Amino acid sequence: MRTALVLGGTGMLAGCAGQLVARGWRVLLPSRTQPLMADDGPGRAARASISRGHRPTWVRADWADPAALASEVEYELDGHLVNLLVAWVHVNYRVGVLNAVRHLLAEGAPVVEVHTCAPVPDPVLPHPTQQVLLAHFAHDAMPRTNRAVLEAVERGLEGRAPSLHHEDAR
Repeated sequence: MRTALVLGGTGMLAGCAGQLVARGWRVLLPSRTQPLMADDGPGRAARASISRGHRPTWVRADWADPAALASEVEYELDGHLVNLLVAWVHVNYRVGVLNAVRHLLAEGAPVVEVHTCAPVPDPVLPHPTQQVLLAHFAHDAMPRTNRAVLEAVERGLEGRAPSLHHEDAR
């Protein structure tokens, strides 16, 4: 089973995480609090449920402690590697968190980085990276955001060249 690690997937990227699960992905969602859509993880019960393709697996994590976050994700991976990384991490934690999970990625695993302000920084990881720059948020921002991120995921999974895409406010 393909595994996606979605950093920042409990809020605006919840739809993206849900779409990956619907497509048969095992999705790990690190966050401080358990999102309503996730299994009652972390642990074996969550792995059993996700193997049936039901919901993402919640992993207790805090951006301020990247090493502990990576350790919890590694525990949930149970010896497997991440085949896709989708990351929307606050700029203050971005480099530390991404570097902490680097060793958990399969070779050549695509990365999608989501940003909310320009200029967009260079990718942190030596993986093919699709970047998405989000426009200003409005009442309908979540569906547009998830669509833009899922399009970037598809580009990454198709092996397209790394690029930056702007999600506009249309």
